[in-house]
Amino acid sequence: MTSRSQPHAGDSAKRARMAAPAPRAASFATGEAAEPIGRPIDRLRFALPADLLDDEEIIVMWLKPSPLYVLLASLGSLVLIAAITFGLAYVSAMTLPKAAWSDDDAFLFGATIAVVRLGWQALEWWNQTYVLTDRRIIAAHGILRRSYFHAPLAQIQHIAVIQTIRERVFGLGSLAFATAGSDRYDALWLSLTHPFAVYRQVNRTIARYGRRR
Repeated sequence: MTSRSQPHAGDSAKRARMAAPAPRAASFATGEAAEPIGRPIDRLRFALPADLLDDEEIIVMWLKPSPLYVLLASLGSLVLIAAITFGLAYVSAMTLPKAAWSDDDAFLFGATIAVVRLGWQALEWWNQTYVLTDRRIIAAHGILRRSYFHAPLAQIQHIAVIQTIRERVFGLGSLAFATAGSDRYDALWLSLTHPFAVYRQVNRTIARYGRRR
């Protein structure tokens, strides 16, 4: 990995750091750079409050769920909406001309509800942000009520890669983090595009930075 100098304190330094190129996933042991993991760092300013990160905090990578998360997380609701829609259309067809609405109305109703459901899930995707720095992990989520979870690297006790059947079909996976003294997972990074590459990068970052603070 190409070495990066630690930014100086101050707002100008923070802006310079945020505008830096996307970090490269690399082996800290060999220093060999691989393909970049995550999103361009200069876009992080749109995803997190400006004062959430310290001036001298180094951003290793930041992520969002795969766009497929919108569909996969909505799949159960969409199946239910489709069942209700076809049921209403069937009732309308069997009771004509007494039905209050036609089967076309039923399909229009179902399509509208499906679009609303997908739109809400898209907003949830947009508001999910996962950040790894040289000091901590951060998970931000929520639409109407925002929640920010962070844990120092030194307190990360266990990391697991979890893949549902739907995620495995598309090569996705989620990372679960447990902190010291916890009997459950405290944070989830959901539906990541390269879950095992992210897992390795998090472990390397903890190995390099996690025990120094």
